[in-house]
Amino acid sequence: MRRATHLGFAAAAAVMVLVAAVPFWLNRSVNVMLAQARAELLAQQRLDDILTSLRDAETAQRGFIVTGNDAFLEPYEQARRTLPGTLHDAKEKARTDAERATVWRISRLVELKLAELDETIQLRRHAGFEPAERVVSSLRGKLYMDDLRRIVAAEQVRNKARRDALRVDLLARSEKSFYLSVAATAANILVLGVLQLVVMRALRARRAAAAQLQAQAGQLAQAVALATRHNRELTVVAELLRAVDAVPSVAATGPVLARAMPKLLPGVAGTLFLLRDDDNQLDRQAQWGTPSDQPPSIDIDTCWALRHRARYRTSGHGEPACAHYRTPAGDAPGRLCIPLVTHDELLGMLHLEGLATGPEQDEQERLAVTVAEQFALALGNARLRESLRRQSVLDPLTGLFNRRHFDAALKRELARARRKNVPVSLVLVDIDHFKRVNDDYGHAVGDAVLRTIAQQLRQGIREGDIACRYGGEELVLLLPDCTAADACARAEAIRGALEGATPNPDGEGPERITASFGVASYPVHAQDAESLFWATDKALYRAKQEGRNRVLMGA
Repeated sequence: MRRATHLGFAAAAAVMVLVAAVPFWLNRSVNVMLAQARAELLAQQRLDDILTSLRDAETAQRGFIVTGNDAFLEPYEQARRTLPGTLHDAKEKARTDAERATVWRISRLVELKLAELDETIQLRRHAGFEPAERVVSSLRGKLYMDDLRRIVAAEQVRNKARRDALRVDLLARSEKSFYLSVAATAANILVLGVLQLVVMRALRARRAAAAQLQAQAGQLAQAVALATRHNRELTVVAELLRAVDAVPSVAATGPVLARAMPKLLPGVAGTLFLLRDDDNQLDRQAQWGTPSDQPPSIDIDTCWALRHRARYRTSGHGEPACAHYRTPAGDAPGRLCIPLVTHDELLGMLHLEGLATGPEQDEQERLAVTVAEQFALALGNARLRESLRRQSVLDPLTGLFNRRHFDAALKRELARARRKNVPVSLVLVDIDHFKRVNDDYGHAVGDAVLRTIAQQLRQGIREGDIACRYGGEELVLLLPDCTAADACARAEAIRGALEGATPNPDGEGPERITASFGVASYPVHAQDAESLFWATDKALYRAKQEGRNRVLMGA
């Protein structure tokens, strides 16, 4: 009998250890997988930085070859300074033989591309435009860049596959932990039942031992409940991170968080504020539950948590409340402000209301901080993805689409025009005597003039039209469903508005600025993208030859 009692106690203790170990084991596994996911993201970011630097250097080379102006070489010089360190860092942090082989291939392509850039720049500087242009036209540098893009794109696919595998593994571990907790609970109930029968039949006099066993049963039940709750929380957090990773923009993360928070903190209302770009203002993005009347935007200085970059809890009437509270001071307790920070960068703030009092409040705060930390990391990744997408299609100076976006859009619109038998027009815009503006007033004024012209182009086109900066002072308009005559009329309206506009509203500059326009249309002047562009370019050349500041249609 004593042996049976001892065996019962041993079985109960084993089940308790198993149930208590489940959340710690799962938390360790989650941390390992999150660390792996962060390493994957950092590795991909290093490759993206290498490709971006080399693309900027290539753009600088082309600008220098076209103009002969050393000012265009600043991105090239910057790439020359930073690329060796970035490549060295990528080599040092490669974790597998495959990654090291990929980095060495990228390093070799970068060396070849930089050598080609050096060659063309030296040719342009010492031998003039034509020798340099011949080297560029050989497409050797383009082949290097195409190979580099393919390698980086392949790495992006592999990194995404590895991250997806980590997410699947995380969900599988959560499910496994849940089933393990249920099995442990069932085993615990069985063990306790047997143990109680033994104690009731053989040890009725030992009531103290029975009380001790009851206490152990209570602790075990608490451990099981805690494990079950943690498993549910981890599952919801994993779903939240997966959803945030799939949204197309930072603004779309607010509704995702608003759907997840009531599952994690029932009865707790909240508001999500996100930081504006290059500003000290935070905008209200999402709310859930029954929150107080939070302002649509707040300053960093109005919140204690934002000022000190640490969570701030209002738990007593005598504690100072944040300035963005809109309710009376008597309703202040039970509030929590958590700054969203990743890599020492402030992204936003999570404001919670209606937290419980007593020990439960500490548990709620722990969960809220954990969710905020993981959401901040996912939010930072979303901002990075959005920034990379924006940088890949927009010209940073004018805000117009860049040449890469134009090339893709032209092919797409021509294909659509062929299917639907509708016209597509192209307008090529060249600023008259723009070199004089840079020479007489400096490049800062030249940049301001370019921004003014870009604004006039945006105001002069329809919603579905596309305005791009093709290179230097050369701009292009892509006008779907627009005949050549309508395109000429629209170009003439823009030309007149541009002639009457102030080139640099913020300071010195020329009294006026004009531009020459070349117009061509599919299918009247050309049948494919290359022919259409050259027809437009020839019309522009005629406009410049005939005195500039005019609109001419292709022949």
